[in-house]
Amino acid sequence: MRLKDKVAIITGAARGIGAAIAQGYGKEGSKVVIADIIDGQDAVAAVKKAGGEALYVKVDVTHQEECDAMAKAAMDRFNGIDILVNNAAMYANVVKRPFMEIPTEEWNKVMEVNTTGPFHCTKSVFPHMKDRGGRIINVSSSVLFEAPLGFPHYVASKGAVFSFTRAMARELGPYNINVNSLAPGYTQTEGSINSERIRATKGPSAEERMLQNRIFKRTGLPEYMVGTAIFLASDDSEFITGQLVLCDGGVSFH
Repeated sequence: MRLKDKVAIITGAARGIGAAIAQGYGKEGSKVVIADIIDGQDAVAAVKKAGGEALYVKVDVTHQEECDAMAKAAMDRFNGIDILVNNAAMYANVVKRPFMEIPTEEWNKVMEVNTTGPFHCTKSVFPHMKDRGGRIINVSSSVLFEAPLGFPHYVASKGAVFSFTRAMARELGPYNINVNSLAPGYTQTEGSINSERIRATKGPSAEERMLQNRIFKRTGLPEYMVGTAIFLASDDSEFITGQLVLCDGGVSFH
């Protein structure tokens, strides 16, 4: 087991990619904190079924004090924090539309959740990692390279996540903390399905567009992200930091 007895906090882990990573970590022997603004008891049950230990903590990552409470809950229950996966993001309820129609309030909210959230969570776990080392995985997105129409705030926020990753890799390296980004492509989740349902732009769906460009002609699924997330959290990646790892089936092929 590559993550045996490691303690991992995964934000946005109640469903989708976060829940899949949590279950994968559980199979590898990790103790997992399911941190989400929505109920995460089903994800806790899935981790336990996979053989791991799990705790649900309700948290809004836009509030520093809630992120601090999340880290404290992990310490109180598991007596350590080894891994942070910054996965929580505002996506499912974002309406795709021309940039001139995007209210400033919506732009700011996407930035607050998707970019400020990882900043808050990193600040919360650092005091508990600085003397023992650790792994921080920031979930970015392949939209950095695709730049789909109607989505400039989401694209910009995920670009900022990777820039934040590079900055933190340099700042936290002296403490033996690896910081990397995992960049999924379009992935079929409850959130992505809802995003397509409410989009205001016309044209082919995101899945149709991705299938046209994807090397692997099959639907992207949350479980496809798990192996890479385990690799970045384990000793297998101990000499890798500040990197963006694409996991999109070959859409962003350069």
